[in-house]
Amino acid sequence: MAHIYQMWVSPALRGKGVAKSLLYEISTWAVNKGCECIKLAVTTSNEAAVGFYTSSGYLPTGPLEELGVGSALMVQPMVKRLGNTQ
Repeated sequence: MAHIYQMWVSPALRGKGVAKSLLYEISTWAVNKGCECIKLAVTTSNEAAVGFYTSSGYLPTGPLEELGVGSALMVQPMVKRLGNTQ
């Protein structure tokens, strides 16, 4: 299993395929390491990121969680299953 902990793209570079390229490279690396899936948690208030990960094949894996103890921000855990693992 691989885990994406944090990923951002500069506002000046958004919409130019940078995040898609990053996810592709991460997925390629994870498959080459024999990982079966990639997990992440996305802040629910970041609708663009939620939509991006969903359209990239990530699925919600459980209930929303607090970003931190007492935080008003919530995150959605997500996972993407990878093919071609051994």
